[in-house]
Amino acid sequence: MRAVTFTLGQPSGSHLSSRMFGPDSEFERDRIYHLNVLADETVVLLGRLRGDLDDAARLLSENADVLGHSISSEQGGSALVFVHARPPPELKQFLTLPRSHEVFFDFPIRGTRDGRLRVVLIGETNQVINEALADLPPALDVSIERIGPYLETGPPLLAQLTDRQREVLGVALDLGYYDVPRRATHRDIADRLGLSVGTVGEHLQKIESRVFEAFRSSPLD
Repeated sequence: MRAVTFTLGQPSGSHLSSRMFGPDSEFERDRIYHLNVLADETVVLLGRLRGDLDDAARLLSENADVLGHSISSEQGGSALVFVHARPPPELKQFLTLPRSHEVFFDFPIRGTRDGRLRVVLIGETNQVINEALADLPPALDVSIERIGPYLETGPPLLAQLTDRQREVLGVALDLGYYDVPRRATHRDIADRLGLSVGTVGEHLQKIESRVFEAFRSSPLD
């Protein structure tokens, strides 16, 4: 099994994705957990967004290409977002690659700090992958980072954490504990969860130990 990792830029023009995630955007698209192109060529997706959630809701409500949306009531400037929309032609061509080629996306698709999307596309052979890449529209400014074997790194990291550790990690990420510069402390996480500062510190230490173990055991490019 082969895979290619590449990043995509935003389509030009006034489409919502350009307005929300362009170079001067105040929003950050953490990741896309799932997306589906419907029979009418519209798209539904579930993702996580950071930024001013009220402003995001306003932009989604005002855009004629957005047919429906909902934003979870999470705090800390991060929330799950569901969107049903008409994509611009460039994005539709990208999203329908699995229909026309024997490839599929590896989810989640993650956002980068500069508003691009980092995508892993999987196929059986390099030829299949290269044929799919040839159909990517130039307007999306594709930058290929890696082509090679699809790397299986064992069980997903989250599956190796306890329920409480996953809860602590989720709150830490939502509050910006791992942002640079850091936007939250152990106290902030503890207050959100009703735990002691020491307990939060112990959980984070165990979580970070798991991450380092996973990194040491993973093959490097």
